[in-house]
Amino acid sequence: MTPHFAQRTPLNRVLKTALACALLGLAAGCATQAGAPADTAATATVAPQWAFQAQAIDLVPGVYQGAYSARSQRLYVASAVGRPPVRESKLVKFDPSRLRIETLVTPAPQASRQDGQVQAAYGIAVDDTHGQVWTSNTRSGSIAVYRQDDLSLVKQFPDDATPHARDVLIDAAHSRAYVSSPASNVIHVFDTDTLQPLPGITLSGAGEAPKPMSLALDAAHQRLYTVSLNTAEVFGIDTMTGRQVTRYNVPGAQGASGLAVDSQAQRLYVTAQKSGDVTVLDSRNGQVLQHIATGAGALNVAFDPLHRLVYVANRMAGTVTVLDDAGVVQAQIATGSAPNHIALDAQGTAWALVKKSKDDPRADRLVRIEARR
Repeated sequence: MTPHFAQRTPLNRVLKTALACALLGLAAGCATQAGAPADTAATATVAPQWAFQAQAIDLVPGVYQGAYSARSQRLYVASAVGRPPVRESKLVKFDPSRLRIETLVTPAPQASRQDGQVQAAYGIAVDDTHGQVWTSNTRSGSIAVYRQDDLSLVKQFPDDATPHARDVLIDAAHSRAYVSSPASNVIHVFDTDTLQPLPGITLSGAGEAPKPMSLALDAAHQRLYTVSLNTAEVFGIDTMTGRQVTRYNVPGAQGASGLAVDSQAQRLYVTAQKSGDVTVLDSRNGQVLQHIATGAGALNVAFDPLHRLVYVANRMAGTVTVLDDAGVVQAQIATGSAPNHIALDAQGTAWALVKKSKDDPRADRLVRIEARR
């Protein structure tokens, strides 16, 4: 495929910074949704210890996921608009210190189609070892690799290399890129040194074939984790051998999709869209430690190891729930519309990617969330 690079769009045409900032220090009792959590540690009897400052920044249409690079100190964002044929998609390089877009490109046209569809970007991950950005092209079942510096295309993988590609995760220690595929029970694997595909990892569940969604890496314990949408199971893979070594049930989770890991405490956080909650598991044995209601459409979750906080994107509720590592709700932050994903930078600042809902007068946006004691 011939690489296609769009012209860079002037920054003032694509970015408006919202001036409103709100200091949020909500009581835990105000932040919980209907339905009592299974563990009393998360009830309103404990006062929150954190406050949060939230700032919204208008961004390009169709934001999906974001990833922060410690190498470039930039936030990279994938966006795509509408259903096939998807003709509008952007890959964004964003400067968190200046709150502005630095570079903006449109993915290459999908060569196998004649209707103008591009290799739209949905999932995203950064490879700081090679100075690259990986995106999943969900509609074509492909993967694309770009340079961090200028977002020029390095490689576009063939269509259907990863059917319905969703999340991308980079394991720098083993030079691997992992891609989840909810259309199959396979985690697809690529060599980040050679940019070549490797044998995939087939997941084995208790019953029907699992549909892997989010990916999380515990580099210290050499474990890759994924969660299954249809079977409410978490799978652990040994990153040394590439083999499945654990399978844990997540009781009560309906529509499990989000996953984050706390390597220090060896905890797994699983969010579920239909049940609107987060379940905390012991990553060593799968024991359920807590079950906490957060809000409708709990889609994705991120763990901040610096402040030891958990951020949950409640897409249907239009909120981000923040928990401490004891499961105590610290705040319920109103983002508006549909928070879709959360990226964390090196300072522990959370960046929520918020998709515009039909009735929202605001554009798609980033919401910068800073924790303060």
